[in-house]
Amino acid sequence: MNNPEVVCRPRRQAVPRRPHRRYGIPGPGRVGSGWVRWLGLGVLLLVVGGVTASFVPDATAYERAWRAAPPCPARAPVNASGDCRWTAPAVVARTEVRPPRQRSRLYFTDGRPLARLEVSSEAAEAFEAGDPVELTVWRGAVMKVAGAHYVWHEHVTTGGSVAVSAALPVLGAGYCGAQVLLRLRGRRRPAGEVLPSALPYALALAGTGAWLLPFCYRHPVTPFGSARTVLWWTAGALVSAGMFVRAWRATRGRPPEEPGTAPPPPAADGDVFVAARFLEHTDYNPYGFGTHVVLGDGGPAVTPHPGPGRFAARRIPIERLTVTSVRAARADDGDTVPRGWHVAELDDAGTRVRLAAAPDDLARVIRALGPARTCP
Repeated sequence: MNNPEVVCRPRRQAVPRRPHRRYGIPGPGRVGSGWVRWLGLGVLLLVVGGVTASFVPDATAYERAWRAAPPCPARAPVNASGDCRWTAPAVVARTEVRPPRQRSRLYFTDGRPLARLEVSSEAAEAFEAGDPVELTVWRGAVMKVAGAHYVWHEHVTTGGSVAVSAALPVLGAGYCGAQVLLRLRGRRRPAGEVLPSALPYALALAGTGAWLLPFCYRHPVTPFGSARTVLWWTAGALVSAGMFVRAWRATRGRPPEEPGTAPPPPAADGDVFVAARFLEHTDYNPYGFGTHVVLGDGGPAVTPHPGPGRFAARRIPIERLTVTSVRAARADDGDTVPRGWHVAELDDAGTRVRLAAAPDDLARVIRALGPARTCP
């Protein structure tokens, strides 16, 4: 039943020339702002990824040449500089161990076949003075030092690792593109509204990276070299497309439902707890203690917990409430209101009260406020 004593008061119209008086100056998290910076960052990441990708062929060719290099002929000179590998014996004279981030050194007796060699700190700790070792030389550089208890290998940058390094900034550029998209789509929203979270796009990019990065590592220069790679690429692209479609739908934003048009809640036995909170201090929400609204035979009430039971619940006086409007959350609603929630503005016997919840949950709560009047 409606309360005849409650009077719907006309809402004040915002002055178009000075909207910042009501909503404040748009900030980075508000509609339509900051897209130029995200666009610039995305372009920069794409350039970094493109420049890095240009080194993939050379790194792949170097790696393959090293792996395919045959041993040098027996009669070849010791200082041969071709594509064959030659080995030379040596004796460690002393070691110089430095911190892990610095290159340590091995010194060889009589400076043969070279005076010293920079190695990792683990290798310098593993070798000792007097250890006989065998050096493998390729293209004039020592690629391997083999001892009785430890073998050190020169790090060879693979084409796959360079391809992964190129794909990572491209994925980062995708996130920047998502931020630009959210801001451009949000320009049609009322000033001051909070943008939807970019988390759905971040999850889609993470899912894309889960198949793209291994693909780049395994096939850096031949993405379509076989039926297996084509199948891998096609399946991954379809999965990514599905994730991005879901992200698009999740961030499109739902228009607030008009008061009184909320669909009836599904039938349920007992109390139903809905995540919702009143943003003002009231007698049924003292000091903003409520985090949920419980719906059921006992009437709607505010609780500081998600149930079960109505412990510490405060009854909502629906007989004195008037629903004036339902809107999307704005920045001035505070940090406690998650993005994507809607806010119902109510008149509580002349006092403005806001109730925030997810769109579906808010519709159920408004439906449960049956006797509450709705202003036209």
